Amino acid sequence: MKRNYIIGLLALLPFTASADLLGVSVGASAGASRITYDGNSDYGYEYGINATYHINDIFSVNAGFVQGSAEVDSNLASAKNDIDYTSFPITLRGDLPFVIGSLYAKAGTNYYNADREIAGQKDTEKGWGFTGGAGVVLSFIPVVDLTLGYEYRDMGGISNNAFILSVGVGI
Repeated sequence: MKRNYIIGLLALLPFTASADLLGVSVGASAGASRITYDGNSDYGYEYGINATYHINDIFSVNAGFVQGSAEVDSNLASAKNDIDYTSFPITLRGDLPFVIGSLYAKAGTNYYNADREIAGQKDTEKGWGFTGGAGVVLSFIPVVDLTLGYEYRDMGGISNNAFILSVGVGI
């Protein structure tokens, strides 16, 4: 009986090498961001959700929703720019697989909606911009991934550099 159990586990071993049985994974992320606007920059935060379709072990398509906020110094004496942004990034990602995870790089576009408020005056900027990033994925459990990565987003007059921690589940 014990021998059959071990043979059964060894037969399933190739299936556990991929965290995504159907090629789809979903996750949530949070991190610190550095927002640059009008020649000034400051730290903020962001959080979001994402979905990935794995074309194969190396290439995947990613889409997500990111929301963040920061207060950046203004060129006016004592005022701050209150910046709130929403971004919908779509990227193509390439992975270099390892035994317990992978290194990745990604590039694509993002649709953004950035609200700036200074001294009670609101201004909204919407449009498309470049997005890219790189990081490492660790797969401790076959269907759960832990990702630590860097992401850059161009949002018109605002640029965003973020360090993100993400947890994903393969379906």
